Amino acid sequence: MPAMLDDPTAPAIYRISGDAPYPMPYGPLPPEIAVRQVTLRDRVTIATLIPFSSPNEVPTKLTAYLCELLNREIDKGDTYPMMEPMPLSSFGPYWFANFGAIMIMGEVQSVEEVTQMEERGVEWARECLGSFYVKPNYPGRSSHVCNGGFLVSDAARNRGVGRLMGECYLDWAPKLGYTYSVFNLVYETNVASLRIWDALGFKRIGRVKGCGNLKSFPDQFVDAIIFGRELGGEGDEYVSEERFDKIRFYLKTGTYPNGSDRAEKSRLRSAATHYRLLPNSNPDDGEEDKLMLKGKEVISDPHKQYEIARQMHALSHGGINKTTASIAEKYHWVRIKETVSAAIRNCEECKDPAPKPSSSTKDRRATKAGAADSTAAAKSSASPTTSHPQVVLAAADDDDPEPQHQQRRQRQAPMAPMQYQLPQYDMPVDPQIMQQQWQVPNADDDAASDPMAIDPAPTRAAAVTQRDVDARLREELAAAVGGSKR
Repeated sequence: MPAMLDDPTAPAIYRISGDAPYPMPYGPLPPEIAVRQVTLRDRVTIATLIPFSSPNEVPTKLTAYLCELLNREIDKGDTYPMMEPMPLSSFGPYWFANFGAIMIMGEVQSVEEVTQMEERGVEWARECLGSFYVKPNYPGRSSHVCNGGFLVSDAARNRGVGRLMGECYLDWAPKLGYTYSVFNLVYETNVASLRIWDALGFKRIGRVKGCGNLKSFPDQFVDAIIFGRELGGEGDEYVSEERFDKIRFYLKTGTYPNGSDRAEKSRLRSAATHYRLLPNSNPDDGEEDKLMLKGKEVISDPHKQYEIARQMHALSHGGINKTTASIAEKYHWVRIKETVSAAIRNCEECKDPAPKPSSSTKDRRATKAGAADSTAAAKSSASPTTSHPQVVLAAADDDDPEPQHQQRRQRQAPMAPMQYQLPQYDMPVDPQIMQQQWQVPNADDDAASDPMAIDPAPTRAAAVTQRDVDARLREELAAAVGGSKR
């Protein structure tokens, strides 16, 4: 993840903004940055992160091995934007001029011991697990914003090395005077890096459309994600993958992980009262025993966290809150919501701007359409002598929903006129008179007799209002009743 406008052949840029003191080129490191022991994902293997402030401190063969690692990544053409391999003479100043750290297998106490290891002829391809640098992302007045680059050796894949270096980066960068970190170029096809930075609290602050012409995708341009994160400050605590793995190891073996100090041992004893291990019912599948907290499975692996979030979201393509709530019923990890947010952003179906109705919406639309058709059929059969314009409420196309204004017009379609019943009288009424009064010409008959005629039904309906019909009926009924009395 090179710094902004980074040129490997240009002179190094140093921090000259933010809080003093400012670093001196190839000068000493702050006293709070020292050799750091870590435990790999298996909770047994010990490794050491050694900080360097000058390329001159790094043994020659170790520098050459790291340069080879970088050139291997450049040649793969999927993670770094460079296209030409970097010369060994340029690699040292590029990687270590500001600050660099190297992870080496075993317990190493100092920089001097690294030099002694090279003098003994150690094979760095077996002992070196990875490296990262910290440098300003911008020059001058914005040089207190930093950037980092990371390398993991092939032998160290899937052992938690990248995650451990990321945690160390977050610890050491603010001690070097940086207040914010930006990763300018994380190709969205680099899934492992995306998951690590999401899990470590970085925010996706931008996307560069089609900026990667990668070797693995020769026929398309790949987007890149820009990550950002504040550094240091009060309450900037995160529960790392390492902590859960230590708890798991302590519950399973009854012993403390290698390198645990007194405070760490106290925390593990306290955690043992809240967590428990659920033995794996099928040891042959290679899965670990489940770590449980209050009936929920603890997921420490960021890769598995992301996969759970992706699968849960895919069930109904719900929003962030709904998916987070579904996950929290069964699983526990830190910042579930951020993992869900990343999974939703990467969901191809949810990227489609055209909204697709859910299955329940489709059912409701189909039910309404069926009810409308049934009502229209019932009305037409109940009044065979009256013809009205047919109103059809069709369900919207699932793939191309109708605009809302069209749906409103359909809902406001005119209803068929009410069907009137004859009033009931105690005395008989002449049926011939009533038949004459209620006789309504049939528009179908008119159309049948004259094929060129226009349907007159709507014209009659507009000319004769309902009030006139009621008044005329009352008068004629009154006259008919009066005549029968006489």
